[in-house]
Amino acid sequence: MRLPEWFAPPNPCRSFETHERLFRGLQRLENAAILCVQTKALPTIKKFVRQYGLPAEQTDDILNQSTLIFLRKIEDGSYQFQNYAPSTYLLEIARRLALTATRSQKNAPQALENQHHTLADPDVETASQHRENTELVRQLLRQLGPPCDQVIKLHHIDGYSDEEVVQQQLTKYSTTDSLKMKRSDCMKKLIQLAQQWKTSNSI
Repeated sequence: MRLPEWFAPPNPCRSFETHERLFRGLQRLENAAILCVQTKALPTIKKFVRQYGLPAEQTDDILNQSTLIFLRKIEDGSYQFQNYAPSTYLLEIARRLALTATRSQKNAPQALENQHHTLADPDVETASQHRENTELVRQLLRQLGPPCDQVIKLHHIDGYSDEEVVQQQLTKYSTTDSLKMKRSDCMKKLIQLAQQWKTSNSI
C-alpha cells in the first residue's frame, strides 16, 4: 500500500492544477500532494520494474523509497522547482533505484551508506551531506523499532529476498505475502516519520 490514501480525496491531483501548486503541496507535506505525485509516477515505475526484470511486488517498495528520497531533497533544497513536473524528478530517482535493485539482486548487499549516496540525488553530493542523510535514515529506522526496522533492513539494506527471509525464518512472518504486506505498511510509517522530522526541524 502506498501513502495514506484514506487521507486523500478520490482524485488527489484535483487540487493541483499546475506543477508549481503540486510542488508547494509537497513542500508542505500535504498527503494529497504526495499521493498525487505517486499516482502520476506509478505507471512509469511499473514499466521500470518490468524492463529491469524485477518482481512486480517491488513496485510499491521502489515508489515509497523514491518518495522518501524526493521529499528529503525538497526539504534540504537540493530539488528546486523549475517549471516542470515534480514527477519527472521522482521518476529519475525511481529509475536509479530499479537499476540498482537489478544489480544487487544476486550480488553482495551494499551498505546503507553506499546505497543512499548512489540514489539520493542525480547530482553529486558532498561527503558531509551524505553522512547527514545516512544518519537520518538510521535514526528513523531506530524510531520505527521492531519489527519494522528489521523487515526494512533485511530487504532494502541487507539485500535478502522475501523467499530467503521466510526460508531462513529471519522474521516471525511465515509467508512472503505476509512479509510484503508488513514491509509495505512499515514503509508508509517510515515516510510519515520523515514528514514529522521535516516539520519539527522547520520550526
